[in-house]
Amino acid sequence: MPSHHPLLMLLVAATAASAPATGDDALRVPTITVRGTAEAASDARRIEPVSTVNRADMERFQASNVFEAVAGTPGVSVNGGPRSSGMKFNIRGYSDSEDVQIRLDGAVKNFEKYRFGGTFIEPELLKSIVVVRGPDILSGGGALGGSVSSVTRDAADFLRPDQRAGLRLKYATGSVNGEIQRTAIGFARPTDRIDLLVAGSRRQSGDYRLADGSTLDVSGTNQRSLMFKGSVLIGDSLTVTLSAVDLFDRGRQPFDASAGQPGLFGVVTRTVEDESRTLAVRWQPDSRWIDLGATLGRSVSRVNDLSRPDVSPPPFANVITGRVNDDYAYDVTSFDARNTSRFEWGPMRNELTLALQSVRNLRDVRRVTENAAINASLYPGGFNEAQPDGERESWGAVAMHTFTLGHWSLSPALRHDQYRVDAGGRARDRLVAFGEPPTVRESEVTRQLTLSWRPDGREWLLGARYVEGFRPPLVDEYFTRGGFGRCFPGLIGSAAPASRMCGALYEPERSKTTEATLAWSPPAFDAWSMDAKLTLFRSVRRRTLLSLQQVAPGIAGQPGWDERQGIEAEARFDTRHWFGNLSYTRIDGRVFDGTRMLDLFDVPGNTLAITLGARLFGDQWDTGLRFRDVSSRGVVTGLAPGNRLIVGTQPGHELLDLFLGFRPSRDAEYRITLENATNEPYFLNDGFGGAQGSPAPGRNLRFSVWVQF
Repeated sequence: MPSHHPLLMLLVAATAASAPATGDDALRVPTITVRGTAEAASDARRIEPVSTVNRADMERFQASNVFEAVAGTPGVSVNGGPRSSGMKFNIRGYSDSEDVQIRLDGAVKNFEKYRFGGTFIEPELLKSIVVVRGPDILSGGGALGGSVSSVTRDAADFLRPDQRAGLRLKYATGSVNGEIQRTAIGFARPTDRIDLLVAGSRRQSGDYRLADGSTLDVSGTNQRSLMFKGSVLIGDSLTVTLSAVDLFDRGRQPFDASAGQPGLFGVVTRTVEDESRTLAVRWQPDSRWIDLGATLGRSVSRVNDLSRPDVSPPPFANVITGRVNDDYAYDVTSFDARNTSRFEWGPMRNELTLALQSVRNLRDVRRVTENAAINASLYPGGFNEAQPDGERESWGAVAMHTFTLGHWSLSPALRHDQYRVDAGGRARDRLVAFGEPPTVRESEVTRQLTLSWRPDGREWLLGARYVEGFRPPLVDEYFTRGGFGRCFPGLIGSAAPASRMCGALYEPERSKTTEATLAWSPPAFDAWSMDAKLTLFRSVRRRTLLSLQQVAPGIAGQPGWDERQGIEAEARFDTRHWFGNLSYTRIDGRVFDGTRMLDLFDVPGNTLAITLGARLFGDQWDTGLRFRDVSSRGVVTGLAPGNRLIVGTQPGHELLDLFLGFRPSRDAEYRITLENATNEPYFLNDGFGGAQGSPAPGRNLRFSVWVQF
C-alpha cells in the first residue's frame, strides 16, 4: 500500500471521537468587498472595485493554486497555464508582468522573468485573497491592472475558545493528474498575548488528463511549502507579526511556461526556491489621530533552468553547447507605512490617510554552457544580453482625504512616485562605453477622485471614481539587446541608439480610468444578508511600450494607445440554509499599435459565474454547484504579408463544478468537489504571441479530509 494511505486512515478514524458540529462552525460565504486595513471605513472607499475570496471558498472548491482560488471573481481571469508557475493574473484585460501587483502578507512578490508567471503561493496556507481591479492610489504605484493581496492563516483561525494549542492534518487528492496533497498545521497560544503557527504542505501530481483522455506533457507538479507565523500583542494597542513562507519546486517544465503550449520552446529541468519574510506592525491607540500600520517585506526567488541536448526540442542546448544552465536570482524588498486619522469639523466627518511606500527589485541573471568557447563568445562571464542584470527602486508618497457630510462623501487623493532603474554588469559597461546613461529616472504624479452618495441614507450607494495609473518599463525592456529588444535599426531606423538598448527612449505607460458604481446592501437580519454591486468602467492607456518606433527622422516615440470599457456585476446572499453569489464581466475595446487600428481582441471572453449552495442537517452538510459561461475571444491565428496579425476566434465554453461537504464534528471535515463535471473540452488563454492557449484539464474529482486535535 502506498505510504500516504496511513495518513488518510488516521484522518478518517480520528473523526469518530470529535464533538458534534455546530452552526457557528459551518462555512460561510464572504462579503463581496472587505478591506482589512485602516482606509476601509468611508463610503468613498466602499464603492471601489474590490473582491475578497476567503478560506471557506478555497475549501469549498479545493483550489490547488491562487489562480483557481479567484475563479469567478468579476474582471479577473488567468493567462497561461496549466502549471501555476506559468500562470499570470489578467485583470480587466491587463496581464503583463508588472500590470498586476502581487503581495503576500504585504510583501511584494513581483519579479520579471521572460515568459514566466512567477507567483509562488500555496493556497493551503492562505486565509484570504483580496483583489483590487484597476489602479488604486493606496495599493501601490506602477500597476495598471490592479493588485492581488494574499494573507496567510493565523493561530487564531484554528484555536477553540480556551484552547492553548492544537494540530490540524489534511489529506487531499485530485483524479485528473493523480495529485496528492498532505498538510500539517500546528498552532498555539502559550499566553493571551502570543499566537504561533507552523505549517508544512507537500503537493505532487503527474501530467493533466485532457477531456479527450490524452495527457498534456510537462504539466505535473512537485512542490513543498513551509510557513511560520507569530504575533505578539504589546500593551493594549500594538501588535507585531512576523511571517516566513518558503516554497520549493522542481521538475520538468516548459521553458516558455506562460505560453500555454508546453514544449514549444523546449523543456527544461526547473528548480525554484522562493522565500518570503514579512514584519508587520499595527498600532491602534485610543486616539482619533493614530491608526498606523507598517509592513517591511523581503521576497527572494531563485530559479534554475537546466537545458539538455537530449531533450527534444531543446530551447538553447545542442551538441555544440552541451548542457545549458540559466540562473535567475531576484531579491525584492518592500516597505509600506500608512496612518489614518479620523476627526470632525462641525458636521463634517474626516478621514486623512498618509502613506509612504518603497520597492527595491534586484535581479541577477547568468547563462553558462558546457562549451568554454561558446561562453567566451556569446555569454562572457555568464552575461546574456537578452536577460540583463539590473536594479529598480521606487518611492511613493500618498495623501488621501475623505470628507463626509450627511449622505455625501468626497475623497481626493494625490500620489507622487520616484523611480530609478540601473543597468547591471556588462549591460551597464556597454552603455557607458557608448556614452549612454546606464541609469533611467522617472517621476510620476497620479491623482484619484471619488464621489459617493447614499440617496436613502441606508441601503443604496451611488458612486463615481476617476483614477490615474502608470506602468514603467521592466529592466528587460529598458536594457535588453538583440533579437528580444526593439531598439535596433530594423525596427526604429535612425532613432536606434548606438548601444542597441532602449534605455531612456522608453517612457512609462499612463492610464486614466473612470468608473460609475451602484451598490446595494440592505440591513442584515435573522441570519440573512445580501449585497450587490454594478460597476461600469472605461480605461484609456497611452504610450504603450510595444508601439515604440521612429516617429520622425532620428526621433523615437510611443504613439500607441488602447481603450477598454466594461461591466462588472457581483451579488451575494447568505441565509441560514442557502447561500450563493453571481458575477458577470464584459470587456471590449480597441487598440492603435502605432500604425493601424484593431479591436482589442485578446481580452478575456465575457464571463458569467453563478454559485448556489445549501446547508443541511444542522449545518453538518453543505452542497451546491458553480456554473461558469465563458464566451469566445479573439486570438492570433497567423500573420499576413507585412507582419499583419490575422485574428480568429477561440471558442467559448461552459463549466459546471459540484461540491459536497460533511462535518461530523467541529474538528473534522470531508469534502468532495467535481470540477468540469461535464468533461467540457476548452482552451486556456494566452498562447504564444496571442495565439490560442493549450487544452485545459478534463473532469477532475477532488477529495479532501482534515481533522483537528
